Amino acid sequence: MHFKSTVHIHPPSPWSRWLLLPLLALMLLLTACGGSGDSSKSDDQARATVLVYVVGSNLEGEDNQASGNLEEMMKVGSSQDVNIIVETGGADKDGWRTVKRQKVLKGSLEVISDVGAQRMTDPDNLQKFIEWGVESYPAKSYHLVFWNHGGGPLGGFGEDSNFPDTGTMPLPQIVQALEGAKQATGATFDLIGFDACLMASAEVAYMLSPYAHYLVASQEIEPGPGWDWTPYLSHVVNDSGSTAVTSGKAIVDAYMAKTAKFQSHFATLSVTDLSKSAALIESVDAIARTIVDKLNTGTAAQQYSAWADLAYARRVTHDFQTSWLFGNMFDLVDLADFVTQPSLGMFDRTPEQVEAVESALNEAVVYNRHGKELWAASGQTLYMPLVSAQPDVGAAHLKLHSALNIPQGLKDLVRRYIELASSPDLPKPSLGTLVNTVDTAYAPLNNPGFAALEYANLWDTTNSSTPRHLAVKPLDGSVPAGVAEDDKAYIAARPDEGWFRLPSAVGDSVLVSVLPDDTPRMAAGYAMYTVPVFAVDEDEDNEAGGRINGESGLLQVEYTEDDATAAKTYRVVGFLSGDGSSPLASRADPSVLKQGQKFYPLVLIEGEWQPDLSRTIIGFDAGDDDTPQDQWWQLQPATSHELCGNHCGFSFGIVDYQGKMSM
Repeated sequence: MHFKSTVHIHPPSPWSRWLLLPLLALMLLLTACGGSGDSSKSDDQARATVLVYVVGSNLEGEDNQASGNLEEMMKVGSSQDVNIIVETGGADKDGWRTVKRQKVLKGSLEVISDVGAQRMTDPDNLQKFIEWGVESYPAKSYHLVFWNHGGGPLGGFGEDSNFPDTGTMPLPQIVQALEGAKQATGATFDLIGFDACLMASAEVAYMLSPYAHYLVASQEIEPGPGWDWTPYLSHVVNDSGSTAVTSGKAIVDAYMAKTAKFQSHFATLSVTDLSKSAALIESVDAIARTIVDKLNTGTAAQQYSAWADLAYARRVTHDFQTSWLFGNMFDLVDLADFVTQPSLGMFDRTPEQVEAVESALNEAVVYNRHGKELWAASGQTLYMPLVSAQPDVGAAHLKLHSALNIPQGLKDLVRRYIELASSPDLPKPSLGTLVNTVDTAYAPLNNPGFAALEYANLWDTTNSSTPRHLAVKPLDGSVPAGVAEDDKAYIAARPDEGWFRLPSAVGDSVLVSVLPDDTPRMAAGYAMYTVPVFAVDEDEDNEAGGRINGESGLLQVEYTEDDATAAKTYRVVGFLSGDGSSPLASRADPSVLKQGQKFYPLVLIEGEWQPDLSRTIIGFDAGDDDTPQDQWWQLQPATSHELCGNHCGFSFGIVDYQGKMSM
């Protein structure tokens, strides 16, 4: 894939994350676990039936991910009183081009029927599977599991490789299928969940609440291997007293144990009581209505000023799959973190409103876990636009959001935010004259409330008429005393210090951009940075002087500081691919760094991130937690003089909330 992505960057506090890890998968689990079933059902029925809707897509076609989870299921298999039934298809490979209904046995799969070539993202096909499963395998309790890609409340579910370019199954169509199946069978699921990315949202919970008692889902992207199905099914099959809550906890605990093996820092999974989802979303809706009133009050200038306050609260909120750099527009914020942002107090949000949300959230989320280094995510997200509010895409996202069956105040908030964000009259930030001192450069920033990001650039000025961009770093300087006394806003950085090189397994170390990745927020004493690179696909035919095959993404850098010695380390621990073209989150291989892998650093060329083919990085194996420190692949601090001698140039850059960049 030729990389050419318009540069978009935004900061959390002091500057929102440049880019957020775009990746991983969706596996939609809708489950109805035992214990809370209808006690009036006859004793000759099965105790539980687990229905699994497996859309293989590229996850199976390229990486056999579905087969891996099916093998985990077969380690348990169906029993006399628990049926495990799967419907498979949707992958462009032998055995997956038609839709098969199969029973999971211990050690094997029994094909019940082959219904031919069917588009698995068609809600009618989903509804038929549910109806057939409930009628063929009657039980006191039902589990329904969706397996494939997912994209949150706006992105929907599923990608059928045998019917390319047919789109996903939007959330309203999932609801349509569930409603049709409920009308036909009367079945209500004890637990609906998602073994997938990004589906633990307040909108999803609210819209699925008529069809299930509990939801299991992830706020964040999930590693490719997904859940550990063996402990989950073992609990349902072997524990006759299993309930929706105990089954949900078994799923969460097994998943967290599995992701820990991959050293995943960002894993999340929660269990939500759907009977509490209405109270939760209505409490958030009350705050949304208060904000909308403020956005509609006063002159146009006052409304733009209020919008800037809201935009700031939005960009400093813990969010998921939001990236200016790679165009990831899922724009899901942690619900608790957003509504409690101090700056929302400017919108007349009351303490009582905040307490109502916190109370409703505590009642709704009954079990919640996250990666050991991740800031305490609340268990529920909410769609709140930032990247997706840009003028060229805002209308499309607004249409998707308007189709959701959620309270009107939330719809009005998104609509008004996008309207103001897309306005050609929205004030634009700009930079004043740059001033150099002995070790610091600074410049005034006009309309600072409308700047999404400020940063520093290093240039090679050997050819003064066409300087060459070398690297970017965050602001790391302080404005000299007395300069800011005029009440203007200023930005500052160190032109000579604070740059980084990355060692190469072959050749010299290479200058790279280093950006903070502080959203998702990490635990105290721990930080992550990212290095934008282009990863070359060595399995493809890369001709000299021709198109380079590969993908843009981020090298993930783990920062630590020794308490005793104050020694700082910047260890490269992984690669995260970035692709903003899909409405679905992509599931990435968790062990992506290989000895000898080739990378090119990304630089800014005419306002776009492109690979610098003159600088090659040959990667190292990242190792694991037991790798000795002297074998770590680490960034090396460097000065500008070491990098470009007497031909170094320095400048500031800013990005506004419409994604427009000024350098």
